Amino acid sequence: MLLAGCNNGEVPETSATAVTETSTEASTETEPSVTPVPTEVPYVYMPYEGSEAAQAILETMTLEEKVYQMFMVSPEQLTGTDQNEYDTVFDDNAFIAIETHPVAGIILFGGNIVDPQQLDAFISSYQDASSIGLFVAVDEEGGDITRLASNPAFDVEEFSPMRFIEGEDEAYRVGNTIGSYLGDYGFNVDFAPVSDVDSNPDNTVIGDRAFSDDPDVVASMVSGCVRGFHDSGMMCTLKHFPGHGDTVADTHFETASIDRSMDEISACELIPFEAGIVEGADFIMAAHITTPIADPSGLPASLSHYWLTDILRYEMGFEGIIITDSMIMQAITDEYSPAEASVAAVYAGNDIILMPEDLEAAAQGIIDAVESGEIPVERIDSSVLRILDKKIEYGLI
Repeated sequence: MLLAGCNNGEVPETSATAVTETSTEASTETEPSVTPVPTEVPYVYMPYEGSEAAQAILETMTLEEKVYQMFMVSPEQLTGTDQNEYDTVFDDNAFIAIETHPVAGIILFGGNIVDPQQLDAFISSYQDASSIGLFVAVDEEGGDITRLASNPAFDVEEFSPMRFIEGEDEAYRVGNTIGSYLGDYGFNVDFAPVSDVDSNPDNTVIGDRAFSDDPDVVASMVSGCVRGFHDSGMMCTLKHFPGHGDTVADTHFETASIDRSMDEISACELIPFEAGIVEGADFIMAAHITTPIADPSGLPASLSHYWLTDILRYEMGFEGIIITDSMIMQAITDEYSPAEASVAAVYAGNDIILMPEDLEAAAQGIIDAVESGEIPVERIDSSVLRILDKKIEYGLI
């Protein structure tokens, strides 16, 4: 089992009581059916001290500023634009929004991108207006999931779905090429490579987005792709942890599950993530999938202390940024309010919450949890320091 060789230290004794493509579709909020924060068990998290430079910035930040630094949102979520429309111009409303809601970053979709001139002005304006440099992210996987390569205004190389990429060297070229052209247009984070194993032929979400149905092949390709991204100067993301390939349901619209034991998941789904961690992947995106045999809490992995802290942090030794998948997917919104989902995400071990259903409510939920003592402020500081150090590493600060 690969986990044993990458142990970062003894796993704390915590109860397991303690998914994935981003989407712009929201759903009607309903009452939660499970308790999202397992406060009856001791709260354990992996401390992170941070660099002196990050510590110096942290000391100047209010609690509210720290909490907002744990969110990444679409421009529309910042400005309050109707969910069926897209922002393409940075205006006074956007300036006020980024000033009053100092988030870690923004994610752009196809509707936000018109042409090179518009994109350059849009991203540059957001960066200029932000007091701390922004992560600017996009889903640019190649194949059918692209925002720039599918736009005829951009003269960039198009790639087939990852299933048809052959060999680690070609996977490197994919990462290097995509990372290079994204960087040219102002992006600094790509939500790729897909690190799922396409182990279920009935899966409607992953399919040929995955490199293979063989975990060792996926691991090799992910390794090459991560190196390619890094050599281009682009931050990259392993998704969708702990592996979305064996599901049937689509978490955009409903809960999806993997009915496999921990040993089975370790022998298949986790192998590519281990490989990507060894290569130094910057982000890992947590999926909204449940694993009732491996983690009987019933929580989606994105809200699971067991998966994100016990396994990903302590057993697998990941020291980068953990980010949720989009929190406006129905697998989350059908079960949790924005505040509950965000508090649960922080409790589980996420550093960044992606696209909450209601940004202000989500942030206030975390602030209230810290002020009540439910979550220690040191836990918030650990995530913010990771974020600041990553931004320092890539020259955003």
